[in-house]
Amino acid sequence: MSKKGLNQSDVKVKNRSKVLRILRSQRDICRKDISDQMELTKAAISSIISEMMDEKIIVETGSQETGVVGRKKILLELNKNLGYVLGLSISETYMTLLITNVLGETVDIYFHEFDESYTYDNAELIDFIIEKSLYLLWNNGIEKKAVFGMGIGYIGEMENLDIAYIKAQISKKLKMTVVSDNNVKTLAMWQMDFSLRETSENFLFVKYGPGLGMVIVQNGKIIEGANHKAGEIGHTVVDIDANTSCRCGRKGCLESLISEKGIIKDIEKLGAAYSHLIINKNLSIIDYKIVNELLEKKNEPITSIFEKRYDYFAKSLANSIILFNPEYICIYGSIFSQPKIFEMIKKRVGEYLGVNTKAVIKLSDLDPNNSAIGPAALALRKLFYDTGGIESDGIEG
Repeated sequence: MSKKGLNQSDVKVKNRSKVLRILRSQRDICRKDISDQMELTKAAISSIISEMMDEKIIVETGSQETGVVGRKKILLELNKNLGYVLGLSISETYMTLLITNVLGETVDIYFHEFDESYTYDNAELIDFIIEKSLYLLWNNGIEKKAVFGMGIGYIGEMENLDIAYIKAQISKKLKMTVVSDNNVKTLAMWQMDFSLRETSENFLFVKYGPGLGMVIVQNGKIIEGANHKAGEIGHTVVDIDANTSCRCGRKGCLESLISEKGIIKDIEKLGAAYSHLIINKNLSIIDYKIVNELLEKKNEPITSIFEKRYDYFAKSLANSIILFNPEYICIYGSIFSQPKIFEMIKKRVGEYLGVNTKAVIKLSDLDPNNSAIGPAALALRKLFYDTGGIESDGIEG
């Protein structure tokens, strides 16, 4: 990893960044193939790659026959152990912390559920995060100087936690760059950057559980909106007469009507016979496998809880498809792992769109139990791929 100097041009960084992105998605590729994709001369590509090999960012992995006698393609790939990032996903009920290498592969992970009866203040939480971060690095034999920085993904408005202060203090105490963003946006970044199935630059990324969020991706970029709140599908009003209130201040918001917290409350009303469906109330974890089985059996109490909620959700997805015309919708969350639930939603979306509008709805290949991979993707994008592997100092946004 090289330090950023005053003589680094934007063109050089841009070209190095393109090389990194090609190597991220295409393993074992030769210089000529990179040259063809970037539309640069072989000499220019060779110069860029030679420099990055000297910095140990790129390594040779072997050779491949070309069909011409005496000529072989020298294959290249990213040195995945070049460096690492920390990813932190934090909510008011839990935090997940992990380490990934430059290819977004998880090295180690730590999960902590906050005690319901205890409220952390900012200083205590910062010290706790730093302690666990250093432990993860030590436990995996990773020196702090090999870490590009940390990404923080925060869930919701985080009214009880000052994310800006937490970010600044972690950066100061760990002496590393820290970047942060809304957790749904960071998860969408992982989907774009590290999903082996991702091919589109125009899609909607929807996260469900415990709350609800959406990211609009157009031409490979996340649409932010005037106040960085574009895509707030959870706060669209779907039933003004509903007896619900939302943290955004509106009534009848989609999130307030279909949230997993609300589902748990309704399951509790069914009594002890259904209590086993609630795995962890504090974390809003529901046993969707059993829920799926009960839906297949047309269990009336469970069907009454879920069908109306998924109807609201399906309407909102259909309206989003009409408004943004994506190539497809990518949905993320443990709730979608069960086929009956997933198919119920897809069917309803199709019914609302009608025969003349086709909707493609895909399940994200991101682990729904590992939300910290999103903030790690944010850190890798901001601190490695966007910089061309050239380090920068300080706290970023």
